[in-house]
Amino acid sequence: MKTDSSEKYAYRTPEGMWSKVFSYHPFMPILERTEGIYLYDKEGNRYFDVSGGPMAIGIPHGDKRIKEAINQQLDKYAYCHPMLSDQARAELCDKLSIVAPGTLNTTFLTPGGGSDAIETAIKLVRQYYLTQQKSEKHIIISHYDSYHGMSLGALSVAGIAGLRNPFDPYIIKWPKINQYSERERPSDLSPEEYGIRAAQRLEECIYYSGQKNVAAFIATPIGCGPDYGVIPPASYWKSIREICDENDVLLIADEVITGFGRMGKWFCMEHFDVQADIMVMGKGITSLYAPMGGVMISDKINEPFSKGVHFNHGFTNQAHAVSCAAASAVIDILEKDNLIENSASVGEYLHSQKDRLLAHPSIADTRGKGLFMVIEIVANKETMDFFPRDSQPEFWLQSIGLKHGVVFYNTLYGPRRPSMGKRGLPFWISPPLSITREQIDELLDAVDWTLTEWEEKMGV
Repeated sequence: MKTDSSEKYAYRTPEGMWSKVFSYHPFMPILERTEGIYLYDKEGNRYFDVSGGPMAIGIPHGDKRIKEAINQQLDKYAYCHPMLSDQARAELCDKLSIVAPGTLNTTFLTPGGGSDAIETAIKLVRQYYLTQQKSEKHIIISHYDSYHGMSLGALSVAGIAGLRNPFDPYIIKWPKINQYSERERPSDLSPEEYGIRAAQRLEECIYYSGQKNVAAFIATPIGCGPDYGVIPPASYWKSIREICDENDVLLIADEVITGFGRMGKWFCMEHFDVQADIMVMGKGITSLYAPMGGVMISDKINEPFSKGVHFNHGFTNQAHAVSCAAASAVIDILEKDNLIENSASVGEYLHSQKDRLLAHPSIADTRGKGLFMVIEIVANKETMDFFPRDSQPEFWLQSIGLKHGVVFYNTLYGPRRPSMGKRGLPFWISPPLSITREQIDELLDAVDWTLTEWEEKMGV
């Protein structure tokens, strides 16, 4: 590092009104370029991309094959007229149908990412049941503490009160159930036994909501909020699948974060041998080389639409040809470079190093799978309390991390963002899927130094 001046890591001076209102660009280093698993600022300092951006970078930064795929597409056309067939979209959808599990064969591609893909899934559910002459089915059940995006439809299925409350008049008040939580598991029950019991909450919610009214259940494959990264036992998801089938309720898997190799398989639900009716995608689908999201649906859900029923939905930039080219290249690279397998094997090594993190007095837990590790930081391991916001824990964690050459992404994110959990809050280790064991060791050294200095600063 060329400098360790703390002034370099203070919040930036206002960049017009945007920076005065939002806290999404708060730190001084200005990104100059990226390469592999590293970020470089204008002064030449190198940083580990510890979290893969917002848990989204699967392909290493700066991969020339993706840039070439984008350039080749631009040489042909950037945007396909909606009245014509788009070869870039067709090729991508064909590849997705191959790597997606089971009968998830049909894709609707969205322009922005996870939020508009969630909106698409919600509309698909409604219109599917209209084709079945079941117009009363409209309720979508989800988990408390869940996150599914920031649009109004996504907030309607989200379970984080701090994100929902400002928009309460605009949000549908659909019911929520508690998610699977290891901290709530009775000591006399195994995870498999408790998984079945926890799934019964969905059955009860369907009963009290009226089975004829419930259209779908949506969830991420892993825990959210204070239980972020908790991996439920397979019994939980198998029971959820059975309950949905018995009650004519569609299962929506939000794989925006967990898809495209992040958890050591193409999609996380494969770990549980359970297939959803609708799968939501984003982030890793293009590894953020271009914006895109998408929804894949089973043959059963697609049947009425394949027979001519119009899907009343769309975006100007949906299935944009340049994004399709990027996503196609991402799938090719994931396969050719064996990055799914690398996520599983190097991820196993990452999780084997958890004891060096748990030795810190501020680290209450580590969890996850593949190249996705959640680290829960607290002020007190016994009470699981976090720090008062006026002590600026997130500012000091990020700024000390930058000094040691690591860029984090955590749920605090900035001084104006409301608390998103009831306990200590997590940050993530979710680097590009090409990372090696040697680089994991170097990354953990930097995280170790950061935590030691941060704990001293916070008085832990």
